Amino acid sequence: MSIKRDTILISAITGLALILRLWQINSDLWLDEIITIVRYMRLSPFEALLTFHSANQHLLNSVLGSISIHVFGESVWAVRLSALLFGVATIPAFFLLARLVTERREAIVATLFLTLSYHHVWFTQNARGYSGMIFFTVLSTFFLIRWLGGPEKAGRRDLLWFSLSGVLGMMSLLSFAFIPVGQFLIALIQLLKSRNWSALRLLISSGVLMVALTLLGYAATIPSIRSYFLGDSEDNFLGGSGGISQNLASFSSQLEAGWKMLLDGLIIALPAVAIPALLIGVVIALTGWVSYLQRMRFIAWILVLPSLFNILLLAQLNWIVFPRSFLYILPFGILVLVRGAFVMSDWAVRRSGSPGWGVHVLPVLMLIACAVTLPFNYKYPKQNYTGSLAYTRALAGPDDVIAVVGYLEYGYRYLYDPELVFPQSVQELEALRGPDHRLWVLNSFTMDMKMRLPDIRDYLKQEFQLEQVFPGTLGDGNVYLRVSPEQAEP
Repeated sequence: MSIKRDTILISAITGLALILRLWQINSDLWLDEIITIVRYMRLSPFEALLTFHSANQHLLNSVLGSISIHVFGESVWAVRLSALLFGVATIPAFFLLARLVTERREAIVATLFLTLSYHHVWFTQNARGYSGMIFFTVLSTFFLIRWLGGPEKAGRRDLLWFSLSGVLGMMSLLSFAFIPVGQFLIALIQLLKSRNWSALRLLISSGVLMVALTLLGYAATIPSIRSYFLGDSEDNFLGGSGGISQNLASFSSQLEAGWKMLLDGLIIALPAVAIPALLIGVVIALTGWVSYLQRMRFIAWILVLPSLFNILLLAQLNWIVFPRSFLYILPFGILVLVRGAFVMSDWAVRRSGSPGWGVHVLPVLMLIACAVTLPFNYKYPKQNYTGSLAYTRALAGPDDVIAVVGYLEYGYRYLYDPELVFPQSVQELEALRGPDHRLWVLNSFTMDMKMRLPDIRDYLKQEFQLEQVFPGTLGDGNVYLRVSPEQAEP
């Protein structure tokens, strides 16, 4: 009866997740989605599987996206379809994992938390491989923990599914690699402590299988991947290797920029109460982490180890830090946060002698806070390409010139309006100005403008008026409209 009740409940929650992730799914794409469409999804599925220009290539997402647009046509919802399906499928998979590591009430609250999560909704509506990475993180962890709970009883089926989930996770995003590294390390220590040599041999075999199948999946692109990561790639535009490694001043400065982006993403919807809420959340999460460390060490360590390995590698390579690269810890972070809320609530109820239902107050407040952030996801697109251009055209005169600079150029040139003007230097901008017309300039990505195009950025600030800012939910993705001042009458 309990299983039937849980099935009905999780089906309803999954339905809610689908509705929340379908709403506004056709809003404007952002830069990385557009790159994915232009460079990979417009190819045939087979060609997409064989192509790698940079880490922007999320192989499984590109292949599935190629299939989708060849079947349904090139539309926003079609290119985001695979991300949507993986995101929604994560909800029931996450409940199964939660039930494996904690009690029913925590599992339900944690699943609701993921369903209402601003960041999970955002990335489920993102035509990239992140929602697939999260899904296979959950799935592979579920099968590994279930196998570790009784390898002899479960046989090899769970371990096989663990390996296959790991392979598909690697095909979703290369950053996923830190998850199996953490999983194998934790499982290896556990099996060595128990001296279960037969299970250890099976684990090693599953690792070999995972590596072999992953190499097979990437076989055609390995030379390109090697060139990219060694800095030999000639394709430096928007993510080529040289463009990354040579443009970074230091890892510490990138870590600072990444931390700022993370904070912006966390507090963007609740600026007035964000910092206190964030500090309270850290305390709750630490409480939950300690609890898992005492009762289910796998969850405690899988939250920490992959991120630690990731940061160490980024520091070694001196590469840019994007918070979204760490999204694989989202499910574990939610488990830890919900556990912390219940532990603290249990303690408060026991100390104060409050009614038993009081234990649910803090978890419910957390769910409400989570839900309050969601409307912001629908208020603005990720990047406002179409709205900013329509606004500019409404203001511009018949002889005026509309130009786009910086990385914002890519989206207009290859998707939204290739007929615009795309100056590459201050001199080209200056040449577009004239006494009988005004020059309107759109740009975005202020951090990139500061690093890569400081002369154009300074010229725009000094010589142009800021006409309008078009907010987007992407960190540093606001679109800025500037216009040259009107010439004085002679």
